[in-house]
Amino acid sequence: MRTDRAGCGALEQVEVGFVVAQGCHAPLWIPTMNPQPGQGRTTGMVVTKIWSYRRAFAEDLARRFPGVQVVAELEDMVGTVDGVYIDAAPAVSLYHLLARPFLQAGVPTFINRPFCTSVEKGRLMVEMAKQSGAPLMSNSTWEFTESVGELQEKIGRLPEILGYTAHNTMSDYYTHGLHGVWYLAAALRAERQKGRGRCLAASYLTPDWRTPPGAVSFVHENPGGKRFYGQLHLQSGMDGLAYMRVLGSAQSGDVESRISAHPGWFRHSLWNTMQLVVQEMIQTRRAPESGEHILEKVGMFLMGFRSALEREGGLVTREELEGWEAPPISLALKKGDQPTDPTFGDPYSPEELRGLESYLS
Repeated sequence: MRTDRAGCGALEQVEVGFVVAQGCHAPLWIPTMNPQPGQGRTTGMVVTKIWSYRRAFAEDLARRFPGVQVVAELEDMVGTVDGVYIDAAPAVSLYHLLARPFLQAGVPTFINRPFCTSVEKGRLMVEMAKQSGAPLMSNSTWEFTESVGELQEKIGRLPEILGYTAHNTMSDYYTHGLHGVWYLAAALRAERQKGRGRCLAASYLTPDWRTPPGAVSFVHENPGGKRFYGQLHLQSGMDGLAYMRVLGSAQSGDVESRISAHPGWFRHSLWNTMQLVVQEMIQTRRAPESGEHILEKVGMFLMGFRSALEREGGLVTREELEGWEAPPISLALKKGDQPTDPTFGDPYSPEELRGLESYLS
């Protein structure tokens, strides 16, 4: 960590490195860490290193932001930064290899959604982090909203969960439908430790996962071998960025909360919160949730995706994820101009992915 003298005090800034690719969030995140003159700093982090398999992409970002140095090799970042962001969605199928040098070295690591393309690759990263003591994060901005805190407190007081209904605003399931899935998983996080809320299966009924509308149904365990069911509506333009209503008994009533569709000062009141949690993880070396909780929400996401891709909305169980892998982000997944997310605009070719895998291996 570096200390800058300014005025009468010392400001300790956390140095971070970025592993990036086309469609990443770095152009949105770095300006708040390496602000231009006249722009505000909203975190105590500063980006000092950046790497991309397409070196020209990293060099272009470095030219845009002061103080950022392009490193020649991925491993060159290890030992030179306090924490690292893995945000290279076109290479999501290789995140377990991109993150490996950092996790094995104990470097606090944030891996952007969707974390992995298979539960096996997800477990590899969680296990590497456990072995080295590296704090590991993979989260949606939605998980750190007041809405999730409110839901956790209210759900915790329910003597019984009978089910839930929820919605999330999205463009496509792969890049943004996940926000809604992880919002639900975060709301139920503490309940899973009580033996209620673990997801057992999911089905995603939709004409096309690339666009709204659609609805994902989840099967959750309840104590005593019982089940409860929930449904997540994926749409656009609804009253709230995300919403959840949990059904209780006649005695306890229902509980609900939403993330406002008009939060005001979005960058400060909502979007920036996750960045502060990343900073806290790096400084304290404590992750906001366990690797098991990361794998739980990844499983919910992948069960829904397999249902849409291969089952025409049919149910996919947790066990059926074993040995299955979601396809990486690629032009082969596009249909016409959908999905519209920039991640699908210029993804890695199969040859590039093979080359990157060879480099990382």
